[in-house]
Amino acid sequence: MKSRVIFFFLLILPQVAMGVTFKQAVEIVKNHTAVKSLQASSKEIKKVAGVNGSWGDPEFKMAAKNYPKSSLRDDQTPMTGIEFELSQKISLTTKYKSIRNSIEAMAKAKKYASKDKENFLIKNLWEMIIRKKKIAEEITILKENIAWIGKILKVSKRLYANGKTSQQAILDMQIRKSEIEGNISNKKFEFDQTNDVFEYLLGKDNREIEKSTIPWGILEGNSGNKFDFKELGLKEVIGSAEYGLAASKLNYIPDVTLSVSYTKRKNVDGYGDFVSAAISFPLPFSGKKYSKHDAATQKKYQAIRHFEHYKNKKARDEGILNSEITKIATEIKIIDSKTIKFARNSRTITSKSYGHGNSTYVELLQSELKLQNILLKRVHLAAVLMLRKIGLKYISGEKLYE
Repeated sequence: MKSRVIFFFLLILPQVAMGVTFKQAVEIVKNHTAVKSLQASSKEIKKVAGVNGSWGDPEFKMAAKNYPKSSLRDDQTPMTGIEFELSQKISLTTKYKSIRNSIEAMAKAKKYASKDKENFLIKNLWEMIIRKKKIAEEITILKENIAWIGKILKVSKRLYANGKTSQQAILDMQIRKSEIEGNISNKKFEFDQTNDVFEYLLGKDNREIEKSTIPWGILEGNSGNKFDFKELGLKEVIGSAEYGLAASKLNYIPDVTLSVSYTKRKNVDGYGDFVSAAISFPLPFSGKKYSKHDAATQKKYQAIRHFEHYKNKKARDEGILNSEITKIATEIKIIDSKTIKFARNSRTITSKSYGHGNSTYVELLQSELKLQNILLKRVHLAAVLMLRKIGLKYISGEKLYE
């Protein structure tokens, strides 16, 4: 029975650890409900453009006219009859074309918003991958440190047996070991917390991405093609406002309604059936049209200001991120070429000196802690560097996947 259980776990283990590839994860994100919602909104707005951008349907009316109240007969007066009327609202300008173009531009803006949302979620996916990588590397450093302290504890016990160190030294090292174990426990908890974000992005069944499929090379260099969907969307909002302003200007010329009617009579007076025609239009006595024009003007200027603000903010953010990337990369280079080597040498020398009873355990723990902090700082800086790079690519409109 025990062998069957072991075989079962060996059978399912590769499936659990496998996860999804990065490309599969991207496709899942593209079909996220937040993205699909914006896409549906774009389609809905586009349908509205066809409704609001047309003259409307012709109207048909049928009326029984001028029947005598006393008898309700249709052969007593020459004015009695059944009237059939057909009417149609007609625009004398291209106002409705502008209205349709305005709404269609808003539909395009929503479509670009869905693409921007897609990239934003892929950026979030990258951030979680980077965070998991950082935590895993921190755990590795802490585990290596525990192993090193385990070796030093053996040396300390030997020195204690020879009377070259105190029992306090052994206790302090055991305390230090337990502190690192506590840090590892906290890091594992942080690692598990990232699964909540993965669940939001990829669903409950996809909490892990195959490491070998992650295209880390995307973070380096420039992909060339840039599509800032947020910027493209804001341009469409400006276009929509411009079409809306044009429509409000043309709205000063009223629509006219043309109608023709045919009245079926009993021919009491010998003149047969009647035909009629009419034209009607509203008189611009209210301030409604002027208010709509003012609102459309302000909407256009607001859209332009919003676009200009975004462009300025984008240029500022790109400049800040580029500076931070250069600064962090330089700091990592110094740590890799000098600081880590010096700290390792310091710990090695102090360890040997401690083994011969020439250094105190306090000096040894200080050298150990110094090296650990430097290594953890290096991991932290590397993660921040990757986050800044993916943030810059998102802001610049570069592709975040292959």
